[in-house]
Amino acid sequence: MRACPSCDSEKIRRGGMTIWLVYVALIALGIPAVLILHLDAAIVAGIMIAVVILAHLLFNQRVCLDCGHQWKG
Repeated sequence: MRACPSCDSEKIRRGGMTIWLVYVALIALGIPAVLILHLDAAIVAGIMIAVVILAHLLFNQRVCLDCGHQWKG
């Protein structure tokens, strides 16, 4: 695992604002899909998990836990 390009810290994780935006969008779409459209919650949850995995693979964003710097890793 590489170090942070800003502060050279080894404490980095996957994530960042783009990934959080995907999480919030999925929750905002998933709740009405289950409650209003009466879709099966297990199917909606499976689709949400698949989209989260794809988002992590496609965006490949990293965030430093010490300084908060975000970069494409």
